[in-house]
Amino acid sequence: MLFPMLQEVEQYREVTGSFGGYNHQIHCREGQFFDMKNMTSQYFPILSPRQNRGIVRSFQNPQGMLDKEELLWIDDRRLFVNGEEKELKGIALTEGEKTLAKMGAFVIIMPDRVWYNTDKEECGYMECARTIEKGKKIEISMCQANGSAVVWHDAAYYEENEPKDGDYMMTENGGKASLKVYSGTTSIWMPVATTYIQIAASGIGTGFEKGDGIKLTIDSGEDALANVFVNEEENGRVSTNTCIIDKTDDCITIAGIVGKNLTIKDKTLTAERKVPDMAFITECNNRLWGCSKDGHELYCCKLGDVKNWNCFQGVSTDSWAATVGSDGKFTGAITYLGYPMFFKEDSLIKISPSATGGHQTKETKCRGVQKGSHQSLAIMNEILYYKASTGVCGYGGSLPYSVSDELGDERYEDAVAGVVGDRYYLSMKDRAGKHHLFVYDCKNGIWCREDDAEAMFFCRHKDDLYFVDAKDKMMKSVRGTMPYDVPEKGKEEKFDWYVESGVIGYSSPDHKYVARINLRISLEVGTNVDFYLQYDSCGEWEHKFNMAGSGTRSFSVPVIPKRCDHFKYKIVGKGGCKIHSITKTIEQGSDV
Repeated sequence: MLFPMLQEVEQYREVTGSFGGYNHQIHCREGQFFDMKNMTSQYFPILSPRQNRGIVRSFQNPQGMLDKEELLWIDDRRLFVNGEEKELKGIALTEGEKTLAKMGAFVIIMPDRVWYNTDKEECGYMECARTIEKGKKIEISMCQANGSAVVWHDAAYYEENEPKDGDYMMTENGGKASLKVYSGTTSIWMPVATTYIQIAASGIGTGFEKGDGIKLTIDSGEDALANVFVNEEENGRVSTNTCIIDKTDDCITIAGIVGKNLTIKDKTLTAERKVPDMAFITECNNRLWGCSKDGHELYCCKLGDVKNWNCFQGVSTDSWAATVGSDGKFTGAITYLGYPMFFKEDSLIKISPSATGGHQTKETKCRGVQKGSHQSLAIMNEILYYKASTGVCGYGGSLPYSVSDELGDERYEDAVAGVVGDRYYLSMKDRAGKHHLFVYDCKNGIWCREDDAEAMFFCRHKDDLYFVDAKDKMMKSVRGTMPYDVPEKGKEEKFDWYVESGVIGYSSPDHKYVARINLRISLEVGTNVDFYLQYDSCGEWEHKFNMAGSGTRSFSVPVIPKRCDHFKYKIVGKGGCKIHSITKTIEQGSDV
């Protein structure tokens, strides 16, 4: 007798032992997660929540951070170095975000144009201006480079007197004065190659230094000054750009010539050392480099001198400026592989510094830095990363390439980034205005999402990365370091975390049953973990199991088989744990 045969329902097991992080795309690979919170790739291939952050200190009005052997920051217009407030004598910092740069012993605070010397604990303004008002005496006379007076006579004097070696004679040709010196050896009047004038007035040299590039402006109307003040200004004034050769508090020496010594009381004279109005700055080769806010000008300061941006004497240590012809405003700046680099949204401008002062620029049309994401520029393991308009890019010296496909189709902006170890921390805002803190592990090519922290700025110091959260104005460290003995210090308490898988079953047209799920997991004391399932994208999560205890063990999640086309799971927890593997036992059905 023949009996009907029952065919065993086909089962197969899927074991996931390597977890590939965040992948917010419609189809994410096995071991990746469509959504997550507070997870890390630190223990790859193990799935684990991130470590507890350090709560370092609170801020009142955070304005900027910088690492320079010590950790510096500006809070409510006050400068702190290693947690200690530094007095800025004569300096009044303004409100708003600050750009901090370092060059040698100097810290530069922009846009306030302030410098601070960390070795000598001195400070001052990069700019300086002195004005001699009408009614005050101004004396202008010929002099030597060291400021000593030059005694000269006109040609008529030497028609009656025999010149001596070293005598000076002033002549005029076509309305221009010319100074000559007599050589007793050759009996010839030789033109003086470089002539100098001294401008004496009470307090005119205060605040300036030898070698400063300055702009002098005076009321027009004095013919004897036509050889000195050659540029016409508004309001009937004339000016000249020059450098200070020598100075005292009450006089300055500059290159120039006047046909006669002058004493002036009816004119206003202004001496200024100016700094360009720059959008971004970066340090390279003992110079500070910057770009204008209109997107067309590039600058660098005098070699080793952050105060001088208009010193042009024809030597290799001069300041420098160049014009960029492309449209669009600058969106960021950084020094990479020894080159100052400036970005627009659709281009990259690289400057090649020269020891002779002949610096060259080269512009490449490519994905640049997104507007508002200038703080996303960071170098990790010799690769430059930044937020472009279409995603996150890596740049190794040739052309940028995308590293953010796993972030999906969501568009982000206002990115702020920092680097520690092999991880690139990136805080940015989505189109709905919600902030996200992502971490890119360049070693394993994995993205993770931590939480909704809104980082105002990041700063790496020693072996940790610090940031200030705009929501609670607290300085935090991603690795838990707490270097300053302040009342607020401590470790972050236990936090919630979760991972949500992508859709499982899209690749098979048949219906199926989730028969059993096993988790191999290590739990810390006091940790609770819950497991959820969702069938056929219904939007409702069904709680299946709670895991608690301590140590490493396997949990078998009891699942009542439910016929479905596809499903996904979510693991939610609070506290520390490590998930070593997830095994899914699935019974195959038919396509009916």
